[in-house]
Amino acid sequence: MREGADTVSPATQRAVVATACGAVTAAQMATTIYLPGMPALGADIGASEGVLQLSVAVFVVFAALPVVAWGRAAERYGRVPAFVAAGVLFVLASAALAVISNAPELLGLRVLQAIGAGGIAVVGRMMIKDLFTGADLARQLALLSMAFVVALGGGQVIGGIVTSTVGWRYGFVVLAILAAIPVVSALRIALPKPAVTATGRGVARRLFGDRTFVASAVAGGIGFAVIVMIQQKSAFIFTDRFALPPWVFGLFGVLYGAAYLGGATYVRRAVRGVGARTMMRRGAWIMLAGCVLVTVVWAVDLPRAVALPIFLAGYVTTTFGQATLFPNSAAHAVSHLATGAAIAVSWCALIQQGLAGIASLSGPALTGLLAWSLVLTALAAANVALVATPDNRT
Repeated sequence: MREGADTVSPATQRAVVATACGAVTAAQMATTIYLPGMPALGADIGASEGVLQLSVAVFVVFAALPVVAWGRAAERYGRVPAFVAAGVLFVLASAALAVISNAPELLGLRVLQAIGAGGIAVVGRMMIKDLFTGADLARQLALLSMAFVVALGGGQVIGGIVTSTVGWRYGFVVLAILAAIPVVSALRIALPKPAVTATGRGVARRLFGDRTFVASAVAGGIGFAVIVMIQQKSAFIFTDRFALPPWVFGLFGVLYGAAYLGGATYVRRAVRGVGARTMMRRGAWIMLAGCVLVTVVWAVDLPRAVALPIFLAGYVTTTFGQATLFPNSAAHAVSHLATGAAIAVSWCALIQQGLAGIASLSGPALTGLLAWSLVLTALAAANVALVATPDNRT
């Protein structure tokens, strides 16, 4: 724990966790509530499929780029002021997206929305790291994964229903309202002022020389990259390849949400017994199995009635694996650090979201679904090899 964390009441701890969960839900919903409406949005504003996929990649990249700056702001000015600043930016950008009329406005506002999303997500995680460590940290981060469940399943369901009834613009209105809730909640939280710590190149040099930190952060980033690449293509796969309306695609979000909930519950129950590193390994193997199933769909000429359930099984399996891998990778990356662990959370987030952003930029270029699925499988296989290597933790 950070100095002063032991003086924080249980009620405040619960408020911090709830606020961080709300932030994660809003930040992830910026993608999931948006996915079902992408084809309709593109038709309305004259944006091509490539531009729409780019809007997903842009979001991931710009959510990653400023996270260290948000971390430094949280160290210098306090967690709550940094969180609120990021949250206000996210809310305003989300509201503005509801009235866009062209592709440049879409991409520009997605950049601003992403900057805010990256801020609330990383500062929320820093607040949790201030209060928990070790297996308890992994368990609390698994709660964030459960918040991801709400965003993954609920966001897609809401997006599908909203798009099919009142139109895609109202999805952004819903998102702005949901994001305002954790911002208001944060204003009611009183935390000790963080101790001044070194946040410059010396910290970065030490972290990037730490094999445990790097390997764990990269493992989480590759897992995140795989999920983002699937999300990026999924709307067009279900609409174009399987000829399904947006509301049906949205309902599939319940399956993904259940898979993520299952993985997060598995982590909370098992991590104290087997450790975060073992859980990382299990998650990586499960993700690889899911990606293999996705590849089978495009490698073999299957009728749609067979291909659809196999694709769904692969998507669900991969999601369960990511829910197992991700919180353990984040906890394993920073729990052993004696000092600077909170700012290390922001560097970890930069690596993880940065890798996902780089991977998502390749999405529009991978026009063939077999090539796309083979890249997913290769990334998942590389992750299995990465988490199998020994680290420098004692």
